[in-house]
Amino acid sequence: MDFIGESLEDDLSLGQLATIAGMSPHYFSEMFRQSTGHSPYQYVLLQRIERAKQRLRTRDCSVLTAAVEAGFANPSHFARTFRRIVGISPSRFQDDATR
Repeated sequence: MDFIGESLEDDLSLGQLATIAGMSPHYFSEMFRQSTGHSPYQYVLLQRIERAKQRLRTRDCSVLTAAVEAGFANPSHFARTFRRIVGISPSRFQDDATR
């Protein structure tokens, strides 16, 4: 969990996370889901969205900057994922949060 939190801006793979945990990818994935309720991929996405939300709460951070700092390489993937998880667009979230 700490490694994920410190490495959100990096490209995190299941194999890399499993190696750090000293497990096979399949076993790591199963144990991770049991302990968090999410697959490793889902958990990383949720953490990236939370980081982006923190950055978007300030007016001086652009949506693109928040996306990159949260580890999203593609702005459209960020916008789609943000809308799916949060329920509104990143720019709408920022507008609402900075009023």
